[in-house]
Amino acid sequence: MRKTALVLCALIFCASATFAADATIPSIFIAGDSNFSTALTAAMVKKHVPATVVADADHADYTLQAAAVDSKDESGAGKIARCMFLDCIGMNGYSEVSVKLIRNQDKTIVWAYQVRKANSGPLGVQSLSEAIAKHLKNDYLDKHNTY
Repeated sequence: MRKTALVLCALIFCASATFAADATIPSIFIAGDSNFSTALTAAMVKKHVPATVVADADHADYTLQAAAVDSKDESGAGKIARCMFLDCIGMNGYSEVSVKLIRNQDKTIVWAYQVRKANSGPLGVQSLSEAIAKHLKNDYLDKHNTY
């Protein structure tokens, strides 16, 4: 009886390992500004997004298309005026961007996201990228079991 149970467990383990190997991780091509594309790729790795970023759109299941990043720096006089009225939030300016995820098979937009962060410059780009990666994983990939 014990041998039968061990054999059955081994068969179940092998079957589940085979099924896991057959599960495909989606591939994503990131279209947009090359600096922002690089930041998005790094953020997807950091946030453990279950997708492979590819350099060629022809080999991708999805295209993540990003608009141009819009950044606004607050002027020195603006910073002083804000703090005089105890409104120091957003003193360093802001950055914002919109993205859409397109399924390449039928060109359907399956997910879109817009984010605005109270940082500008390199910190703003990193913050935007990480927010996009986190929400792509949580709001689309995990919910739709694309992998």
